[in-house]
Amino acid sequence: MTKAAPFAGRCLKMRSDLISKELEDLKNALTLLQASIKKFTPYKIRKVYTPDELEYYDSLSFRFEKSIELMLSFFKGIEIFAYAKTSDTLRDRLLVMQKLNIIDDIDFWFEARTLRNRIAHTYIREELKDIYEEIYKKSKIIFKTFKRIENYL
Repeated sequence: MTKAAPFAGRCLKMRSDLISKELEDLKNALTLLQASIKKFTPYKIRKVYTPDELEYYDSLSFRFEKSIELMLSFFKGIEIFAYAKTSDTLRDRLLVMQKLNIIDDIDFWFEARTLRNRIAHTYIREELKDIYEEIYKKSKIIFKTFKRIENYL
């Protein structure tokens, strides 16, 4: 056995440990998002919500944002695990995920990231209603993607 073999084995073990930790973090975030999605009720524009009622929507938004961030970060981890390198751009990373059959549509992930950014800057009730509906719809695709990740690993 050469000196490089133990080093390569340690590197593979480190990558495996890293991906396992990231997978666990992602799974925990998605479990919380799933709990919020199960309780989803459409936002009513004309209703005056109490602070307690608004907490649900704040929680839903935060959990969606966190799930998107962790998923995009996890894609980077998969690249490192599979290829020991990362793409220079998000688009290239998403193309790799598409090639690995983890995602179908790279545009979905750009839309989800844009939605994540809109959440923090929207206060108009009509827009909030649309945002919450989008979160609900996009979350279902995120859950399916996680299943594909589990199948890949």
